[in-house]
Amino acid sequence: MRKLGVKSRTADKASHLENIIGRMNSAIVAYSGGVDSTFLSVTATDILKDNALMVLARSPLMEAEEFEAARKLAVDLKLKLMEIEFNQLDIPDFAINTRDRCYHCKLNMLGILNEAARVRHIKYVCDGTNYDDLSDYRPGLMAIAELGVRSPLAESFLTKKEIRALARAIGLPNWHKPAMSCLATRIPHRTPITHEVLEKVSSGEAFIRGLGIEHVRLRHHHDTARIEVDEKGFKELFKKGNRQAAVEAIKKLGYNHVTVDLAGYQMGSMSR
Repeated sequence: MRKLGVKSRTADKASHLENIIGRMNSAIVAYSGGVDSTFLSVTATDILKDNALMVLARSPLMEAEEFEAARKLAVDLKLKLMEIEFNQLDIPDFAINTRDRCYHCKLNMLGILNEAARVRHIKYVCDGTNYDDLSDYRPGLMAIAELGVRSPLAESFLTKKEIRALARAIGLPNWHKPAMSCLATRIPHRTPITHEVLEKVSSGEAFIRGLGIEHVRLRHHHDTARIEVDEKGFKELFKKGNRQAAVEAIKKLGYNHVTVDLAGYQMGSMSR
């Protein structure tokens, strides 16, 4: 794979990634359409050819437009794709929304992929965890370790910034795509996760994105919606007409109060 325009250290890590995948012979990749899993999928496909299978899960925690975009991207990139249905709300330990909900999600999801690999005689299951993720609070990492799932990007010490640079160098159209964490991250721990709440969060964020704001999170606090946007988003949100339109749209979803967090967009703010 060509790695034009990247630093030699990053290129060395990418070569290490290729060596790791090359020794696998066959692999299933948990694919979501984000830059990490896409870069991993393309690399696996380049090296393993038909012995690389990407699995995309339709889930209530993934917005429908995100699913369709991931599917289209896989087709455009000529990835070998399998789609499955996965409803985290059927997992009691996830739906009650404890601090380790991600562990239960990963344990069940990756368990399905392990079984898919077993029946197809595929040796490895891989996910898109990168090196930066290892320093964040991610209970799902424990499930990855328990199930023996490989994280080739993390094993190659590739950071998010480096993955974006590599993705750009090989022409991936989503190299600059914002991180899209699952909708459960908008809901405080111990607040049950339901279809109704997920729909409110998803609809509210979609409306705000429609105002031209790319980075947005709607944090659900019972009858209050707390909006996080980045610096550029503040300017758009407070343009004439946009603020009132957002308030009216979000209140129609059932919220009594609509606030804007002056600290701005913060990844993982609910965990803190």
